[in-house]
Amino acid sequence: MIKRIIAAALSLAVCCSVRAQDYPELGAKLEEYFVALAGESYKVQNAECDYLIESASDSLVRQFVTLKIYDHYLNSKIMGDEAVAVHIVDKWLASGKVKMHSDEDLRNAKLYAEFNRNSLLGQKAKTVSLKNASGKSVRIPASGYYNVLYFYDTSCSSCRAETARLKNYLRETDYNIKVWAIYVGADADSWQSYRNDFDGANHLWDPKAESDWQRLYGVLGTPRMFLINPDGEIIGRNLDTPALKVLLSREFTDGKYTYGDESQTARFSQMFAAYGDTLKVSHIMDVADYLAARTFGEGNVDTFKQVEGDLLYFLSQQRTEVYRDAIIPLVKTYISDKSIWDTPEDESQILSLGQFLTEMVSRTPAGSEVPDIEIKGTLRRKPFPIFVKGTKEGTFSLRKLKGNPTYVVFYSAGCSSCQELLAKVDEIVSGSRKVRVLLVDMDSALSEGDTTLLDTFDLSYIPFVIELDRKGIVQHRYVQL
Repeated sequence: MIKRIIAAALSLAVCCSVRAQDYPELGAKLEEYFVALAGESYKVQNAECDYLIESASDSLVRQFVTLKIYDHYLNSKIMGDEAVAVHIVDKWLASGKVKMHSDEDLRNAKLYAEFNRNSLLGQKAKTVSLKNASGKSVRIPASGYYNVLYFYDTSCSSCRAETARLKNYLRETDYNIKVWAIYVGADADSWQSYRNDFDGANHLWDPKAESDWQRLYGVLGTPRMFLINPDGEIIGRNLDTPALKVLLSREFTDGKYTYGDESQTARFSQMFAAYGDTLKVSHIMDVADYLAARTFGEGNVDTFKQVEGDLLYFLSQQRTEVYRDAIIPLVKTYISDKSIWDTPEDESQILSLGQFLTEMVSRTPAGSEVPDIEIKGTLRRKPFPIFVKGTKEGTFSLRKLKGNPTYVVFYSAGCSSCQELLAKVDEIVSGSRKVRVLLVDMDSALSEGDTTLLDTFDLSYIPFVIELDRKGIVQHRYVQL
């Protein structure tokens, strides 16, 4: 459908404009088409782009379409899109079939293609011979291993930040990989100082630039990182450490990433602990936004799915109100688009969990009137001599408890956390004659086959405590007494 729309826009462009830059409608349709093509193999994208260019019979329109395509793939953050940009240069621009705006632009395009064509995804990695600190020649990548090629410069501030992340990751992982840290400069003293503080990697350099590594791996800037599999195939390029972590996890676990492991839980716990008692849902979403910008915003879709999935798992394990309330905006904003979460594993591990948690957290939200149901339980309040008993068994209407506040505690006799919570009830009710605490034994409620409570409250974990005001309005959920 989009292809037909673009074909129509091509015809319209010929009729409506005589200048190659004046095709806003066509440009907008091409942008839509690029989105539709995202995720396809480079062969499919090459063929589709060739079709679009060939469909433009007018030379100015063809130039506009070709350069629009080239510019998109030249600047794309999606790993692998470089192959399409190289294809456009080789087939349409360098051949002269379509003219660039200037000779300088054409030279830059040819230079880009030359410095990228040898290191595209799926290609056999070129072997280069570099020297170690002792002056011995070392040929990389090493056969039969996963190889990480990390090009850096000692004077590069971005390299220092990336090196710190890579060092930390190498200390954590036990994968059988070869990591080659390749210094692109020629300052021996600077290199020695840098590598002394960079453990876990094999250090190499080529101070006389005799191995042609710059052209073969397209190193026109640093840092630059590649991942090569044991067969010598390039499976990752222009990586950062989080993206490398995702790729290696998939390679060593048959493509299955484990969400919510202890290290990720500890990382988020430490991150949010800095807010203390002032933590708000907006703070949690600020973190989610930052993670999205640093991953999806830079074209790293896999890393985006990893970090947002980890955050969802972290929130699912928390029992305090602020964390639970953050689940709905997180799922709505980042974990609902099936064009991104598009694998069976995504469906079973993330989308289904997000849907379940959203359904649970949506029940009896703060600010809503508590459902008009009656519950069997034990009502606790501060005893008042002669007139008021401290404990009363029976059936109670949630809207008529009239406490200020009222706590409704759902518990199970076999739950150790529940027993700890129940031990605090005496202290709570003794503090004020206005407080009511309704204790609801879920074992007893479920034994009668009534699922009303399960359908009304988030009882995925117990104990579960809600706070009501004297009018029956929910003030807080997941209360920690």
